Amino acid sequence: MTTNPLLLAAPGVLLSLAAVSAVAALHAPTVPPIPMRLWLARWWTLARRHAVSTRTVIATAAGLGVLFVTGWPVAAVATGAGVVVVPVLVARHDAQAVIERLDALGSWSRRLADVLASGAGGLESAITSAARTPPEPIAAQLSALAVRMRTRGLERALRMFADELADPAADEVVAALLLRHRAGGRGLVDVLEATADELAAEVTTRRDVEADRAKPRTDTRLVITITAVVLAGLMLFADQFLAPFGTLLGQLVMAAIVVLMGAACWWMHVLSRPRRNPRLFTALDRRAVM
Repeated sequence: MTTNPLLLAAPGVLLSLAAVSAVAALHAPTVPPIPMRLWLARWWTLARRHAVSTRTVIATAAGLGVLFVTGWPVAAVATGAGVVVVPVLVARHDAQAVIERLDALGSWSRRLADVLASGAGGLESAITSAARTPPEPIAAQLSALAVRMRTRGLERALRMFADELADPAADEVVAALLLRHRAGGRGLVDVLEATADELAAEVTTRRDVEADRAKPRTDTRLVITITAVVLAGLMLFADQFLAPFGTLLGQLVMAAIVVLMGAACWWMHVLSRPRRNPRLFTALDRRAVM
């Protein structure tokens, strides 16, 4: 008995749409806790935004196109999900930018320590002086810090500076400056110099780690590219080798292959993704000075 292609295609359309919508929903922005009524309104807005996003439309069209050409529901679902997920897997992380910011923060901390050691004014004067020749990766943040000190006060300006950098190392530097601002005393120069030395060592370590993490990212791109090229070549020039996938058993086997390959690629992506340490300043701490 021959299976009607239309009967096989109909559930594939639904599966493709469901899978693409589910994967797209995974990338929805995280929102802070809010009342249920507002949460539902926000959720509906995000759902509509993702439903009409360009990537989702392309994924749906690609899945339907594969379904029309092959009649394989699993291939259609995999294609639609791949359009959404593959750009995430092969995208370059911002680890190098983070490393450059840490290096710049260490240079600025050492410069600030030198200005304080010279005795040229107080803490605010030293920060303003050190911000006149800022390292390029954090030049905008330091310029904003100098302006905010005059308009919003030192403590709030430092908190906003730490939020803009969003790194535990920046929190350490800001914490030392806040302690000096609140309690006074000596020893800030030694703390800043020690922090600068620690940042220099951390930059070296992170560069070595990033070099190691680049290997899984390269492997992920190679696996995805080679697989896509081989499958496209088989479908164009040797489709008889793929004929067994047109049966129900073949679709189950294809689903298992897709799941295993997707899990392997995602695991390599997790291994190559930089991990961020928790910050010292929490949201509650930041709201306390706003």
